[in-house]
Amino acid sequence: STAPPILCPSGIMLLVDLALPAAAGGIAVCFSHPLELTKTRLQLDNERAARGTPRKYSSWIDCWLQNWRKDGVRGLQRGLQLGIAREVCFNAVRIGLSDSVLESIHAGVGEPGSAPAPAERVAAGLTCGALGGCCVNPIEVLKVRMQAQGGATGFQHEYKGVIDGLASLLREEGVAGVFRGIGTSTVRGLLGPGSQLIAYNECKRFATEKGASPASVTTHIGCALASAAVSVLCVNPVDVVRTRVYNQPRADWYTGGLDAAKQLVQTEGWSAFYKGASTHYMRLGPHMVLVFGILEQFKALRKRLEV
Repeated sequence: STAPPILCPSGIMLLVDLALPAAAGGIAVCFSHPLELTKTRLQLDNERAARGTPRKYSSWIDCWLQNWRKDGVRGLQRGLQLGIAREVCFNAVRIGLSDSVLESIHAGVGEPGSAPAPAERVAAGLTCGALGGCCVNPIEVLKVRMQAQGGATGFQHEYKGVIDGLASLLREEGVAGVFRGIGTSTVRGLLGPGSQLIAYNECKRFATEKGASPASVTTHIGCALASAAVSVLCVNPVDVVRTRVYNQPRADWYTGGLDAAKQLVQTEGWSAFYKGASTHYMRLGPHMVLVFGILEQFKALRKRLEV
């Protein structure tokens, strides 16, 4: 006989909603982190150098190989602990809260009994992306600095580990250092993860309306890859600026995100906004396939639970 469904209070279900994407992101980043590190080092290449200065890395492959030869797998996974912490916290907010935020927005402005409008979905996606960016900013600062450490580009902070990095950051830059670049990070959260979540949900809705199975692995992969392309197109310029703001020594180089963007254009040209974009997509596409694929499997296991 079929076992009866497990009944859970809404508070526990909310925790489950947060925990599932957090776990999915934490697992996925273990595979995608080397590409994230490569992207960071490419984005720091030729930082504040005179126009025409030769790059340290000729391509993402060259960057990968140089890092591999120098430090092996351990070097390519530098900062992984922070990467896992970031994904757990970020996905809990960005994905885990999306349905609750959408319901709240729809309850306030939508027609009772109707489906949420596209504008409401956009607002929910942007809100969750911005909130996620704010929540993980301290982790992001340390993660970028540890990923840059040991590479041929960017300022080298020489942290001995996560604890030493945090202690050094607080000692040398205070609380302001922990929240360095939070405005730029919030904009990134609006443009990147916000657009990505919207694109994934809309692609999945469109594919389902055209007859695709919402539970199909092919549907998940296709929607994840498409949403990653939208995200990279929207967010890479802000991502380059944020990486440089995070990794600068104290506040000596940039007064903020706008100043970093101005200096980048003056010394490297507009094309520098898309440094590391191909690696960004190669990392983000498979990463989101893993995140949403794992998440969908978790959701399938949760179907026995009822509010």
